[in-house]
Amino acid sequence: MPKNSKGKEIAEIIPDKCIGCQLCVAECPVNVITMEGAVAKIDPEPCIGCGKCFDICPTAAVIFEKPRKKKVAGAVPRPSALDEYQGVAVFIEARDGHGAEVAWELVGKARELAEKLGTRVLGFLPGTGVESVAQEAISYGCDIVHMIDNPILGSYLPQTYGKALVQLCRQAKPEILLLGATPLGRDLASVVATQLETGLTADCTGLDIDLQERLLLMTRPTFGGNIMATIFCRNHRPQMSTVRPKVMKLPQKDSSRQGEIHRLEFEAPDGTLPRIIDFIPKAADVGGEDINQAPVLVVVGKGACDSQHLPMLEQLAQLMGGTIACSRPVVESGLLPYVRQVGQTGKTVAPKIYIGVGVSGAVQHLVGMQGTEKIIAINSDRHAPMVQIADYAIIGDYAEIVPEIIQGIEARVKGSKP
Repeated sequence: MPKNSKGKEIAEIIPDKCIGCQLCVAECPVNVITMEGAVAKIDPEPCIGCGKCFDICPTAAVIFEKPRKKKVAGAVPRPSALDEYQGVAVFIEARDGHGAEVAWELVGKARELAEKLGTRVLGFLPGTGVESVAQEAISYGCDIVHMIDNPILGSYLPQTYGKALVQLCRQAKPEILLLGATPLGRDLASVVATQLETGLTADCTGLDIDLQERLLLMTRPTFGGNIMATIFCRNHRPQMSTVRPKVMKLPQKDSSRQGEIHRLEFEAPDGTLPRIIDFIPKAADVGGEDINQAPVLVVVGKGACDSQHLPMLEQLAQLMGGTIACSRPVVESGLLPYVRQVGQTGKTVAPKIYIGVGVSGAVQHLVGMQGTEKIIAINSDRHAPMVQIADYAIIGDYAEIVPEIIQGIEARVKGSKP
């Protein structure tokens, strides 16, 4: 880590990663960070090495290693009761006899966390007819799957699933429990955290381990997405977190992996349970193709919020084998529905190709597409944050650029036909 002339360890900006959001400028307590063009720069001499710029940076563009805390004589030790909790557990959400993809994404992340802690990955699987899902969980990385297979768990109810997952937590005693931030997972997480009297951090975009204290470091946007906060749960277990689909990478499936499946008995909660009469259709059924699953997204931003040119952008999406999406201002204008919104208050996506047309790249939007493989920005502002993080950027009027792209793709398609 770099030092100034006084020998003080200071932070350093990685220019290629900086998106010019200026959050570090606002956060610096001694005002030593300035903007040079679209990149932040730290004046090393007056820097006090507090690391606040490192904590707030949404793109990991700041290099800084925080000094380890010295053990203070007489400090309160970690409660010995917490030593009973071992393992990183993942709630396996099963749908129609298959595990939800977000569960496998979390199993992959749990594998990383468990390796740092020197422990095992546990799968918690309540449901009915889920034997094949338990085997699938092992293939994706679980060491042990604790399964409750009971007909009463055929449909989701907070009372039944809540009791089942609480029972699994009390019997297996994991130190960490991860759930997908799906409608079911969000509802269930709050029920379980309340009954176990532990903390819960929702919609995390990053998970890591403090090895010194075996704490799960849970990072999520806060204050409208302008600050990235890292939260930990020191005195209660399990440490619980929900993560949106597509935030973590899907691990490779290995059908040859071996693991254990523990089948547990379950008793239904006391009292009369609600009866499910009907289901509301999924968002994809009422709003077209689900943008979570599209390999290519053409994303309409505020700079392209024009009903006249929307059919042209939809044509580009179809030619690319993808679908149309948008940023929040486009939804607020009424041009596209909410189910098409990408970002902190919309959906988290991870397409193979993201084409941002007139998207400025606010932090709230960037946290919703950080898993994208390739980013193409079409923008008239070369200093826009989206342009700075893009793999390829085309600067100019999208109304002139997009027709040329469409023409080029159509020419290639015709040329490839016999």
